[in-house]
Amino acid sequence: MISILIPTYNFNCLRLVTDLQQQCEEVQAQFGAEVFSYEIIVADDAGTDESIIEKNELIELLPGCRYVRGEENVGRARVCNRLFDQAAYDFLLLIDADAEVCTDDFIQTYWQRREQADVLVGSIRTPDKAPTGHELRLKYEWAAEKIRTVEYRNEQPAAHFSTFNVMFARKVIECHRFDERCTEYGYEDALLGLTITENGFSILHIENPLLHTGINSNKSFLGNSETALRTLAKLGEPMTLHAHVSVAHRRLQTYGWAGIFALFFSLFAPLLKKNLLSRHPSLLLFKLYKLGYYDRVVRQH
Repeated sequence: MISILIPTYNFNCLRLVTDLQQQCEEVQAQFGAEVFSYEIIVADDAGTDESIIEKNELIELLPGCRYVRGEENVGRARVCNRLFDQAAYDFLLLIDADAEVCTDDFIQTYWQRREQADVLVGSIRTPDKAPTGHELRLKYEWAAEKIRTVEYRNEQPAAHFSTFNVMFARKVIECHRFDERCTEYGYEDALLGLTITENGFSILHIENPLLHTGINSNKSFLGNSETALRTLAKLGEPMTLHAHVSVAHRRLQTYGWAGIFALFFSLFAPLLKKNLLSRHPSLLLFKLYKLGYYDRVVRQH
């Protein structure tokens, strides 16, 4: 018995829901409705694009599917918590709206492995190309995918926790939710993974991919990264004890280099940003930019 939960905002997820619903029907035909039942709930966080809303409203026509529109934009963390409240079944599969089904046994894999851990984290597959002006996000995701094998992620399950594609046993969500201080982009999933692990629940990463279609533009991705760093500074500990950028920043402070680095960033931030918005962005410069931006945010608090 599985509830598939999809938060969305100005993103057409009709194809995603249609593909998931078809796979659910196939699994139900194989195991029987008394063994496998499902529901798919899409929660729209007060989207503003009427053309997309019209397409998503067609979700209501699919058996076992619901499309719920929010009256005000409240952020992903709160929307996900509301989806958890509406879910009827014992296993809660949370999926980002910008995902695409890319295997024939996605639902069946989760269902057959549901008892292996309290939380199963699927994998992310990156597309081969993206439009011009989207190079930074694409390059970042390519580099991450090469490193983040299942074996690598399971060495530190919480450190590589992602809610792009993840299934929770209900008992986990009854104890732990997304931190609703995360009203903007970033770190709500990392903080939840850390909390789950610290409270004794098991996390298992598995090879069960969805394709990430939401490769946003360089400008959008850089803006989201800045927003995430502001969120990180607002959250404080324990998140800042684990996030790579805040750990690196603490080292700068420990060795007395923070002031020098702040001066470097104030001088070269425009040049770093110019590279990151170009067609040939450097991931090394991206790391330096994030560290400098985080330092600036911390100093302003």
